[in-house]
Amino acid sequence: MSTVYKKFSKSDISITPFTAHKQSTFNSASLSSKGGSFYSASFPTVAYKNGSNFEWANSGSDPNNHKKFLQLDHLFYRNAKLEYHNKFSTIKYFDHFRELHDKVNILSLPYKTIGYKIKPGSFSLTQGSTTFKDDSKGNLYSDTASTLPSKFVDEKFRIFNLTPLNGYKHYDLSIEDGKEVINVPTSYSKKGLLDDSFLFNEIEYKNVTFQQHTTYKIPSIVFNGEDSTVVSPHNSRLNFNSDDDFTITFKPFGIGWNLSPGVNDNKKRYLLSKSTTKTIIQSPNLSNNTITTGSSQGVDVEAEPQFPFEIYHQSQSLYFKRFDGNVTSEVNINIPQDVGVSNVAMYSFVKSGSNLEIWSNHTKISSSIDITTQTQNKANLYIGSKGGTNNFWTGSISDIAIYNKALNATEINANVNILSLKPYVGNVFYNNGLVAITHPNYQSILSPANSDDFSLQYQGTHLIYENEYQCMAEQHEFDVTLNPSARKIKSKDSEDLANFATGSNFKPYVTTIGLYNDNGELLVTGKLGQAIRMTDEADTTYVVRFDT
Repeated sequence: MSTVYKKFSKSDISITPFTAHKQSTFNSASLSSKGGSFYSASFPTVAYKNGSNFEWANSGSDPNNHKKFLQLDHLFYRNAKLEYHNKFSTIKYFDHFRELHDKVNILSLPYKTIGYKIKPGSFSLTQGSTTFKDDSKGNLYSDTASTLPSKFVDEKFRIFNLTPLNGYKHYDLSIEDGKEVINVPTSYSKKGLLDDSFLFNEIEYKNVTFQQHTTYKIPSIVFNGEDSTVVSPHNSRLNFNSDDDFTITFKPFGIGWNLSPGVNDNKKRYLLSKSTTKTIIQSPNLSNNTITTGSSQGVDVEAEPQFPFEIYHQSQSLYFKRFDGNVTSEVNINIPQDVGVSNVAMYSFVKSGSNLEIWSNHTKISSSIDITTQTQNKANLYIGSKGGTNNFWTGSISDIAIYNKALNATEINANVNILSLKPYVGNVFYNNGLVAITHPNYQSILSPANSDDFSLQYQGTHLIYENEYQCMAEQHEFDVTLNPSARKIKSKDSEDLANFATGSNFKPYVTTIGLYNDNGELLVTGKLGQAIRMTDEADTTYVVRFDT
């Protein structure tokens, strides 16, 4: 046996891992045949008791529809900005945008094709005339000129943002956190919430409701014109002085002047302001001592006279105003008589250098010179009012954002008709082989009902090991053939060589090398491209390489 087998030393063996990427291309038919699958899931808005069981209504043909939504939300999306370390898949704070709306389409890719992950930046999906790509960070975007990520402002400049992203969870006020509400309120009020920006500005809803836009499926905040407002406590980041550029954007629905009651009464109805109301903690005194319940609660009082911005609706015009205590700078535009509640206009209010500008969608409508100086105050930020007990606005609004820079025309145009002011329509979870279409405007993409018109490609990442074995045949080793034809008796059990094989000129040739385990079981066979004659004059090393 010593002439047949030889043990390796550790120095003879080298195992080197490396990564290989394999391209996969599918259409709807071939993907399904390889194990790919489609799912549609939605947020459970209505619940009911079925005997002793708690069930979701309107789950469609899939009884697990809502379970899939809640599962996906739990694993990847819920509170992702605050709990990114607890979410599946690696999240980089300013690079990954996890925003789940009330409906989602999910594509599960065949696990054998993805290896241990999808190669970032390799995923591409074409459905109809639109191609969607991933940006190498797990975000999926439409490869359309007007919606490319490069057109949009950097997230770091958005210092306030209220989509409202979670507005869909409160369409139905009879359900709260999956539980039936006993005394159903007529409006929604809650403190201690956070906005949708990366700065986590505190907000409070007061007597608002939420609704979904019929065309764009956008969640919006509805103000009743009597006591509805959203409050964010004073933040010095929003105190834009004379040297500070900034931009405010939002989408009001149905702002045509004949749609609002009493619109010609010359009353100011505030959409957004940081002007006349602030919150203070009163100093304890004889009538207001710390023993009294609520004595340390904030009290709304009149703020400083100067303010960095007010945006309000008066009669048939929309105003953008600043005041430094002495000088007022403002710009205004006329509002169409009836733009209809189904229409959406993105309004942008820009302070750029010494100019104030108002944009409607893609167009700069009006501009004026800003001559104010110091406009800082300690007022709260109000949406739908300016604080106090009057000047409330009637209507609904979404995609509220404040930037600490003046947006240019390209950035403003990119925001038009884009939900959440971001170019992304969903996510690719590389490690899990999942693709999620989350944007409400793209729910036809990868929907189970419309999944027969697409093609996709991606590269799977496979970990491969290059195994290298150095097989050394020293002088006088492996110099005897085991071929039965070289025996006197033509049998592998015979040890006597035939006469022709005993001469000094007879040397066997190596054609095959086998690697065995300790039990003598053949594991690897290496075939030489050319037979090599053995020699007594030198050691010979054969290198066997194979991948696993």
